[in-house]
Amino acid sequence: MSSGEGQAQIVGKKKLKETRVKKEQIDELYHLLRVVSNGDISTEEFARTGRPQREVNRIFHGLSRHLLAGGDYDALIQFSAYYGSRFLLKPACEAIDKTGWAPVGIVELGAGFGWFGRGVSALFESIPCLFVDKRHWVLIDIVADLETEHGLSKVLSAMREGDLIVAADLLHCLDDPKGIMSRFSKWPMAILEYCPISNDYAESYTTQLRRYGANPLATEVFEELFPGRRVDIVDIDPYILLLVEAEK
Repeated sequence: MSSGEGQAQIVGKKKLKETRVKKEQIDELYHLLRVVSNGDISTEEFARTGRPQREVNRIFHGLSRHLLAGGDYDALIQFSAYYGSRFLLKPACEAIDKTGWAPVGIVELGAGFGWFGRGVSALFESIPCLFVDKRHWVLIDIVADLETEHGLSKVLSAMREGDLIVAADLLHCLDDPKGIMSRFSKWPMAILEYCPISNDYAESYTTQLRRYGANPLATEVFEELFPGRRVDIVDIDPYILLLVEAEK
């Protein structure tokens, strides 16, 4: 092999390594998927967000539109499961492990594909996990809308003393998160919520709020959703993890 060929191979390897997608870029794609899934956003509106119009932004924006063509919410849920399993599960489980909780079972509210519930279940040596969602995803055990009395009663009747409630991206989707969470005050909770306070991704909330009428939530108001209960907040940017003790 000539020295020129060897140099070309080295350069090629360096280029390959440099083009691997970094977490920051995956954060960007996740944010864009959330925005696009919650309503069409024009190029002009995207430009007004104030973020630099780098080529990678335009590529991700186009990719997110392609993935979600025709309002494909399923694509967002799949990517959420990928993102959560890769970046959120390990630090979340480490924080949950430090609480000293010893649940007999896991109940995941708004489970989607169930990545969070399965991960926490494995932390406690694969204790049973009950998956709840108002959509009939593949793993769902109970199809129930928590914003109806019928749905709440259906879930509450299936829960046991000693269960741990987990959820990801649930609170901001509820019209009355404080009222609904109060119905589960007997159980400890580990709740992951997309809360991009430290970056420019907050408009993924505003599009959802505008389209669905959901509630805006900021870090400083989370404790108010669980009156009389201890709430520890763990930063896993761009998420936070709420560790909520059972009501005394």
